[in-house]
Amino acid sequence: GWGCAVVAARDAADALARTPQGATVGGLLADYHLDEGRTGLDAIARLRLEWGHLPAALITADRTEELREQARAADVAPLNKPLKPAALRALLTQWRARAQPQGSGET
Repeated sequence: GWGCAVVAARDAADALARTPQGATVGGLLADYHLDEGRTGLDAIARLRLEWGHLPAALITADRTEELREQARAADVAPLNKPLKPAALRALLTQWRARAQPQGSGET
């Protein structure tokens, strides 16, 4: 209902395998704690190598300033758990607005 197509994946390799060839990827949402000691920041970095510098958000229950600083340094928006749907929708709306060409007349 929000105009988004979602590819759910366990990690970066899984996301690459599940995303259709030639698909337009508009942003990345990653949980902080992934399997095998990997983090969402690792996954975002890997996917940006493949798809370019996409907008990204890290979903986490870790509220430490250290993690927030790591996310900011990686140009990743931290989103705290429990994730509120309104916060997610606002972030997706921001991403969509930034992706639209200036003066395109689209709403």
